[in-house]
Amino acid sequence: MYFSIQIIRRCWRRFCFMGLLLLGMTACTNLNAQRNDADLVPVSVIGVQHMGENFSVGVFYIDGAGGSNIGRGGGGGKSVCCSSLPAKWYPDMTTVVRWSVVDWSHENRAEIEVENYASIKSGGRFKATVPIEQYDKASNLYVHFFPGGKVRVTTRLKDLIPDGPHEDATAMLGVPVQELFTKEELLQKRSGSTQ
Repeated sequence: MYFSIQIIRRCWRRFCFMGLLLLGMTACTNLNAQRNDADLVPVSVIGVQHMGENFSVGVFYIDGAGGSNIGRGGGGGKSVCCSSLPAKWYPDMTTVVRWSVVDWSHENRAEIEVENYASIKSGGRFKATVPIEQYDKASNLYVHFFPGGKVRVTTRLKDLIPDGPHEDATAMLGVPVQELFTKEELLQKRSGSTQ
């Protein structure tokens, strides 16, 4: 029993390390790369979940660049380096957001304490083409996640304030997907073309 737990822990650590390595390798991207690079401003990407205490965002990607996980209970995740936005907003500016939701509503703390995560379930994987809301100045990019597979992308810090204009009525509905990236998309990512 002890031997198998050690193997599981070792495999889990390797899996996490490889995931972090992959995120680090893909963490920089240009939104709407068809724009002139001279017009682009580097920005941080910050994920914010509005799904409640029983959910978290396991991972998210914006135009192929990896984001961090966003913990339970709502609120923001860590700032993720980096992306680029055009210095000036233009109509029909969009980005592709992919994310996975983790459902903690049936968690068994005793199991989790011994690193058995069987009680933690997937809340789904989603993909959405999302408009980037109008901005006057390119700044941090906030990706807001809502219940029901909805997402919203904005640059305004005030959207993080409780009871501020972050309601999900303006969010885009994501399409459920089996995997965040298809085999073909993974091949494109490896060759340097992301979406």
